[in-house]
Amino acid sequence: MVQTVENESKETETGKKSSRIQEKVGKLGSDIDNLTKKTGNEASKLAKNINSEIKSLSSEIKSIDVKDEVKNVTGKVEKLVDTTGDNAKKLASEIKADVKKLVEKIEIPISKKK
Repeated sequence: MVQTVENESKETETGKKSSRIQEKVGKLGSDIDNLTKKTGNEASKLAKNINSEIKSLSSEIKSIDVKDEVKNVTGKVEKLVDTTGDNAKKLASEIKADVKKLVEKIEIPISKKK
């Protein structure tokens, strides 16, 4: 009985983490879209916030692969600050796809912790 309660507690915790991650990813997608419309200081501040969120997503995972992925995504976010028009929209789409891949890599190890 104690084992069952413990397992349910771990599953609930994992579900909450997954939910929080999905929430963050949704906000990141929105922020990335907003970044395509910003310039100058506003763009720089938003890019810093986006990069901080991306780094916080991966903080639970100590994988070199994930760290390389984070560097790649944050580099693209920095590039997006200086990009405009259709190129910005295309780069934003790439970033969102990269963030989704990153989240998939992060969620797999979290679900294995059950």
